Order: sequence, then C-alpha cells, then structure tokens
Amino acid sequence: MKKHQPRTMVVRVHPHAWRWRAGAAAGAFAITLLVGYLWGASSGSEIPFFDNPEEKLRDQVAQLSVERDADQQTLRDLRASLSDQATELNEMREMLALYRGVMMPDDGEEVVVLRPPRVEYDAINHSLRLVSLVHRGTGDHKTYQGHLTVSIEGLLNDETDTVNLAALDTGQEDNMYSIRFRYLQKVQVAVSLPKGFVPESVVSSLRLDEPMVVTRERRDALGDTTAMVMVEQ
Repeated sequence: MKKHQPRTMVVRVHPHAWRWRAGAAAGAFAITLLVGYLWGASSGSEIPFFDNPEEKLRDQVAQLSVERDADQQTLRDLRASLSDQATELNEMREMLALYRGVMMPDDGEEVVVLRPPRVEYDAINHSLRLVSLVHRGTGDHKTYQGHLTVSIEGLLNDETDTVNLAALDTGQEDNMYSIRFRYLQKVQVAVSLPKGFVPESVVSSLRLDEPMVVTRERRDALGDTTAMVMVEQ
C-alpha cells in the first residue's frame, strides 16, 4: 500500500497587508473618537481631552471674580470692625476725660457744670431720647442738690411752641428732674413728642440749692452736632 504524503498549503501574504490592517484600525479608531466627540458636543457635556481653551479661561475668570468678591467682603467687614473700635475708643477717651474732670476739676471751673445734652430724634415716630449730665466743679462738697428742667423749643402748626420733657415723661411726677449727687448725675429721658411738633433747640435749666444757690442755663440748637444727633429712618 502506498502511503499518502501530507500536503503543504502555501498562503501568499501581500507585503503591504500589515499597512492595510493598521490603516483600517486607525480609521475605525478615528471614527469612534469623532462619533464620541459629536455626541458629547450635542449633549453639552465636557470632554476633558477636547476642552476649549476659552472655556478654561472663562472658568478661571469666574473663579477669580468669586475670590475677589470674597476678599472685598472681608475688607469691608474689617473696615467696619476698625471703625467700630475707633468709635468705642473715642467714647472711652471722652468718658475718661469726663471722669478726670469730675475727680480733678480745674481751678477755673464753676461750682457745678451742666454738660451739653446728647439727643436722638426720630422724625418718623416723633420720639426723642435725651441724656443730660451734671457734675461737680470746683470744691469738694459732699452733697449737691437741686433740680433740672429740660424743654424743647420748636414749631407746632407753624407757630412757636415749647414742650417740657418732664411733663411728657410718664415716670416723672413733677415738671422737673430732681438732682442729688456728690460727683455727677445723669438724667435720661425717652418721650414721644406731640404729632406735628418740629423740635429746633434744647433748653436746659439747672437750679442748685445745696451747697449754695446757683442757676445755670444752656440752649443747644438742633443743628449743633455736638449736642444733638438727628435720626431719620
């Protein structure tokens, strides 16, 4: 019997076949990327690989704007805090000077000193707050006694009128405030003014009965910022 010899198959491969396969693969990959990019652009999603430089720049500008606004707010808060501290410091200095004058009065001061009142006037609600301060001057007397009358001069229905604050004060029985102190006394008033009354000035009248009879009077105009502060809402 004859033995069959195995047949050998010869496959001829074109020398540029690998280039065709590589080209086909590269084309398929490019088509895939293009389809993905078009889908991402149509859906509005961002593809990091294809980020637009202008978009990046806009994002950076927006971030810088947010940081700038935050820095400006911090600066405003700091300025407001410094302003409040400066106001408190000035008030402490004024109070220190006041108490120094009370405890160690100058030789040229009078027996009793009537300070300019501090007034807050609310023109919308027709309300008025007043703080008046009386303190000793020269001498070292144990007790100062007397009374203080505070009136507001102004216009009511285009006519001159005067309002006694003690008469409007529900916590006050008399038309004057009693004064009794050794170093100083503060009189605080909070009242509602008659409707239509327009205040123009504050008249403070002090009569001291002890240790001697002394009278003092001062008139402070509404426009005098050292005596009165307008408050309008």
